Amino acid sequence: MDGDRNFRHCHAARGSLSHGSSAIAGSLVAMRGVTYVLLAIPAGYILDRWNRRNVMLAGNAGSGLAMLVVATGLFLRRLSVVELFILMGIEGGCFVFANIGRFSSRRFLVANEQLPQAVAQDSLIEHFALLVGPSFGGLLYQTVGAVFSFVADSLSYFMNVVALLLINSPLSMPDTLKHANIRHSLKEAFLWFGHNPLYRLFLILSWTRTLAISALSFLVIVLARDLHASAATIGIVLALSASAGIAGSALFGKIAHTYERYPSLVITGVLCAIVFSLYLFANTISTLTVVTALLFALLPSFYIICGNIAGEIPYSIQGRVASITRSGDFLSYSAGLFLTGFALQFLGNRWTIVTLLALLVVFNVITTAHKKLLSQQ
Repeated sequence: MDGDRNFRHCHAARGSLSHGSSAIAGSLVAMRGVTYVLLAIPAGYILDRWNRRNVMLAGNAGSGLAMLVVATGLFLRRLSVVELFILMGIEGGCFVFANIGRFSSRRFLVANEQLPQAVAQDSLIEHFALLVGPSFGGLLYQTVGAVFSFVADSLSYFMNVVALLLINSPLSMPDTLKHANIRHSLKEAFLWFGHNPLYRLFLILSWTRTLAISALSFLVIVLARDLHASAATIGIVLALSASAGIAGSALFGKIAHTYERYPSLVITGVLCAIVFSLYLFANTISTLTVVTALLFALLPSFYIICGNIAGEIPYSIQGRVASITRSGDFLSYSAGLFLTGFALQFLGNRWTIVTLLALLVVFNVITTAHKKLLSQQ
């Protein structure tokens, strides 16, 4: 869904400003990323110190209002590039607090033993967004224009506000950091990391895996184009893959509690590497579609199987741990996009696949080498 927002932001810069350009569009997307990294750690501290629900309400409302102002400016044709950057900065900054707040609220709503199922439901929703988001966003922009696209974006944030108001469960521990400054509170979070090798291993595995698969859709598009696939065909390939991701999320959510963590991670990790290696032999669109669908069905397994590892995090430091985790996720995601783009440009398709496959092999080696740690429940 965030990618769909980036799509509309880019088109607003290029199509709705008389002096818009691809450079401005790309800068808007990059600015959101930089904003996330810069504000993530302070956001985690604030979410732990203040009432998390109120911070999330303010974050979603702020993003929604910023998008509404953008829509108004576009409608009146009085929105300058500088104003657009300022508003996108406000939207992106507010989004950081709402996003990290969402990830750090899960334990307040779900019992530890139900965390894998909760992660599976999140994954199912994410893949559903991948299925309908790009096509709906593109259709919305093409049919009714950028103004109504931003209005729709604004409404989605206000819907989050309403959803938060309907949650009765407490989402934070009051007065957790009432007398602690940010330096000491962050030290507390990092000390927790230092005493929890299982969570540290989870992060290493997560970031390694993200490096390998963050640009998977981009890789599939490049491979499909080299097979002379049309834009419509590529859309069908990605839609079928997102559907497979929905099915995989539902399946692993149901069976995650049935099998032990370590063998499940080893088996699914090896299967992901084997399926990914089949891209080397995907010489037809049909083969490419089957391989991609199988991979998308398998990919949700890691976070669902590891879902209850988050149960190790104390309630009092949820925001700070989530902010550190999400910052690493974003940096590894960005590095994966850069790595894949660089490899495709200078190494070609085959060696790009081999390079990313090597990262999946590293992931499997690390997993296999930590049987004792990963067997902890």
